[in-house]
Amino acid sequence: MPALTLAPNLAQKFREEIGGATSVLIGTHMNPDGDALGSALAMSHYLTNEGIQNEVLCHHPAPAYLQFLPGVNRVRQAPQRGGHDLGIALDLDALSRLGAMETYFASLPRLVLIDHHVPIEAPGDLRIVETGAPATALILAKLFFELGATITPAMATCLLTGIVTDTGSFRFRNTNADALHVAAQLLELGGDINQVSEEVFQSKRISSARLLGVLLENMVLLDNERIAYGWLDLETFEKFDAKDEDTEGFVNELLAIETVQVAAILKQPKIGKIRISLRSRKGYDVAAVAQLFEGGGHRNAAGCVIEADMDTAIELLIPRLRECLESS
Repeated sequence: MPALTLAPNLAQKFREEIGGATSVLIGTHMNPDGDALGSALAMSHYLTNEGIQNEVLCHHPAPAYLQFLPGVNRVRQAPQRGGHDLGIALDLDALSRLGAMETYFASLPRLVLIDHHVPIEAPGDLRIVETGAPATALILAKLFFELGATITPAMATCLLTGIVTDTGSFRFRNTNADALHVAAQLLELGGDINQVSEEVFQSKRISSARLLGVLLENMVLLDNERIAYGWLDLETFEKFDAKDEDTEGFVNELLAIETVQVAAILKQPKIGKIRISLRSRKGYDVAAVAQLFEGGGHRNAAGCVIEADMDTAIELLIPRLRECLESS
């Protein structure tokens, strides 16, 4: 696969956008993962180094497993000052995924979007979108390289976190030569991949281990064991004093079963909403399933929310998973 290159003049256009800004608002999606926060914080470090005031907003605070990220204390749920004249949104395909932060970005005169998802909407006065990239952080690293930016060890670690998490530590199908090459460059620039791996993949809370046990006990296999799904209800979350972030990576455990082509987990961390994570092997488009429920993501990794009880959500989802399986 050829190396990712930005479309002509995008780096220059980005330079012009930030060159005309006095204060920048940086945002990313709700329930942030490593790519979301890694990208947002890398951008914040870059702008700070350029002498540009900035703030990082996210609907939810950083989860426990990402508290190690350099500059994580910059993430806020409301801006501390006004006067922002540019917004930079990272790792999202629709502004609605900013959650309660959307209102702050809606009033800004200019918006830059940097992302790798299949677009649901097309927001942004400048769009730097590459759907073939395994992570937004990889696009951002390429942008910084083209700008000739000084990438500090803090920036390198943030960018590595985005690439490592979205490729499943280089295990997922989206891993390509470009991801490995850029990761190596970030290592040379001081990125701490050992810390990333330890914090993200090897520091699970006890509540996470207990939730995984319940999920595997609840697992159901359908259609000659080609579909796997499981659920975690509110009672289970409360029993183990667990949080939604404790389920990070669980859906991949179901997809790892040799016969399974499409996997889903349904989570109810609070009443009235079921959060769904979807994964699939090559050839099966779970993003199309997520979009039926106003969600989104990638062809082989997507998510959505169904506002219903658990039984209803399962009844709505299973036929769609079967349609997905039959469509390939």
